[in-house]
Amino acid sequence: MNARARISRFLFASLLLAAGDAAATNAVVSPPNCNEAGFTTALNTVDNSGGGTITFNCGTATITFTGYKTIAHDVVIDGGSAITFDGGNSSALFQVFASAHVTLKGLTLQHAKFSGAHALENFGMLTLDHVRVQNNVSTGPTVANGGSLRVRWSTFTANQNTATGIGGDGGAIANDGGDATITSSTFSGNSTGRYGGAIFSNSTLDVVNSTFTGNGAGTGGGAIYQTGAGTSTVMYSTIAGNTGGVFGGGIYNDGGGNAALILSRSIIAGNTNGNCDGVLTSGGYNVWSGATSCPFSQPGDGSGNPVLGALANNGGPTQTMAPGSGSAAINRIPVAQCAYPYDQRGAVRPQPVLPSGGCDSGAVEVGSVIDLIFQDGFD
Repeated sequence: MNARARISRFLFASLLLAAGDAAATNAVVSPPNCNEAGFTTALNTVDNSGGGTITFNCGTATITFTGYKTIAHDVVIDGGSAITFDGGNSSALFQVFASAHVTLKGLTLQHAKFSGAHALENFGMLTLDHVRVQNNVSTGPTVANGGSLRVRWSTFTANQNTATGIGGDGGAIANDGGDATITSSTFSGNSTGRYGGAIFSNSTLDVVNSTFTGNGAGTGGGAIYQTGAGTSTVMYSTIAGNTGGVFGGGIYNDGGGNAALILSRSIIAGNTNGNCDGVLTSGGYNVWSGATSCPFSQPGDGSGNPVLGALANNGGPTQTMAPGSGSAAINRIPVAQCAYPYDQRGAVRPQPVLPSGGCDSGAVEVGSVIDLIFQDGFD
């Protein structure tokens, strides 16, 4: 979507918000209304009241959209891990207006397809919690963020941005002037024609406890491409087997706008056309392997075989890549430098029951026990 169209929609959203709020309410979608019409009625009722929560009494159900839905107020849509919103390969899904706080939880979002638009477009505050975003295709990123985006315990798989010029940035997410925080999530098999096979960001991006594998960019930044101003961080993440068509198969920062990208406690392995390219800063304890090295020399940085397993169910709500026996990632981080008490799966870091010389680099703490409280995404 071009800048003028985005601004027009942003202004329209702002005018609706200025119209005033009524009392919040809740709604339950139930048979025989487990369809687009029934959901739209529930959404309009909740949104027009000033906000509230939508839940479902539909069992496992797929609701196919024929047009995208707008949200102007504070709304929670909780699918209970049983509801799929499907774009029918012809429609986008949601637009979040400015100043709205929206949470999508326990949902699958798939088959959105809309030329020049996005499955999700956010101008407000959007949280994706235990959401699967898969098999969406557009000439633009699947999720376009111009507001504040929070992603946790979620999976982005096989999303495709077919644009090769303007708009060809971000296969799964384009963080375009907003801020984005990605926690305990997996990006696999996403692609774009230009920059950022999984994520493109020209503003503040923070990634922790996340896995990137099998993503591809036509030009560079197979997993992540960073540009613009601000400081972004990637910590305790596994970036393996991604491809940049020309450069930056793993992670790339072009330094434009004095962008800073700090990588720490992570695995960068087996990415095609470079593991780590551009202007990068190390926070220490990174391990890399493959045809190219990473330009890091902080404490704990170094090359070595992480002995990564395939993407698989290793506990927790998202798939991960677990280091095997003899991995250079295991116990790489001194206990005093562990910094984050849980891994991607919700497992305790460092291991509470096994002899441990420290914490493991990457998204998985080997041998650790899953904390079921954190597995549900609540602390």
